[in-house]
Amino acid sequence: MSKKAATVTEDELLQRRISHAQWLAGMLQDPTSTASLTVAAYADLLDELLQDVAVEAHREHRTGLLAPHGPQQQQPRPQPLVPLPGVKGATDVFGQVHPGTATDIVTCMHCGRKAQAGKFAYHLEKCLARGRGAAGGARTSRRAGVQQQLGLFRW
Repeated sequence: MSKKAATVTEDELLQRRISHAQWLAGMLQDPTSTASLTVAAYADLLDELLQDVAVEAHREHRTGLLAPHGPQQQQPRPQPLVPLPGVKGATDVFGQVHPGTATDIVTCMHCGRKAQAGKFAYHLEKCLARGRGAAGGARTSRRAGVQQQLGLFRW
């Protein structure tokens, strides 16, 4: 008798599940229902997540970070370039040596003096009486010119 009662409850349980599935199918038929909108939102999230994983796996495969078989071996870190024998200073990827400051000679268009390219900006500040150190010197030379004109300047 208990076996028959258990079978009846299983049949009732199955009927309930079928009725719930039919109700859900009916809700999903309506595009404005909460169930339909929820399923659409989860589908969009799942699509984005799968696309991110696929793009990342593709990138790792193209860059060689993804091993085709088995675990990935750790790649060695790049080492700095070894200077060429007999060369002082840093070298670029082509082995050319570049000094710390530019040594090209540039002629000042204001005063005509020649200065190294690495120190030309400093010269130009002084030459045009602008910048940090030049303002005091320009003020002093103007004051000296005024004093000389007034006869106050003594040698």
